[in-house]
Amino acid sequence: MNIDFEPVFELLNDELSKINHPLELICAGGYVMQLHGYRATVDVDAFYESNERVNEAIRKVGDVFGINRPDELWLNNSISNKNPTPPVVHCEIRHQFSFLTVKTVGISYLTGMKLESGREQDLKDVSDIISSDKNTEPFSLFSELKKMGFHVDVSMLLEAYGMAHGIDWLMKFYTENEAELQKLY
Repeated sequence: MNIDFEPVFELLNDELSKINHPLELICAGGYVMQLHGYRATVDVDAFYESNERVNEAIRKVGDVFGINRPDELWLNNSISNKNPTPPVVHCEIRHQFSFLTVKTVGISYLTGMKLESGREQDLKDVSDIISSDKNTEPFSLFSELKKMGFHVDVSMLLEAYGMAHGIDWLMKFYTENEAELQKLY
């Protein structure tokens, strides 16, 4: 289900204005994947300061659009339990309203977050990103992620590349880069 979140964010801004509460979101997860043309999402994972008034505004908006789940609001900050807040240098403003600023992490930064989590869906997402970006190769992506501060397990990265390009590609890569790979293990 592909949701256009712009009107959702607009209504959230209206609700925030009623309680005179500015809010900044740094969005990651499926919403960022959707923005880049990957799998759709029905919720938005974001870093933000939560309180009862903010949660009530989020609930109201979700009820209007019918996008709250019984066990979770459409906008949640549970991602902050597993990840540090992304540095501002890796974020860009997606929407700017009077009381709401919506920022998103870049796709490379999201790739690092997903590789660090290592969940099955996250590896699939990274595989999809790798499949669509013909210019990336494992060593340069690994280096880029290290520069961003991620501690990526190279075997997880190669597993995602194997999912993207197939086992034959992976075996050839291991064979051709054995010495370089041994330095990373």
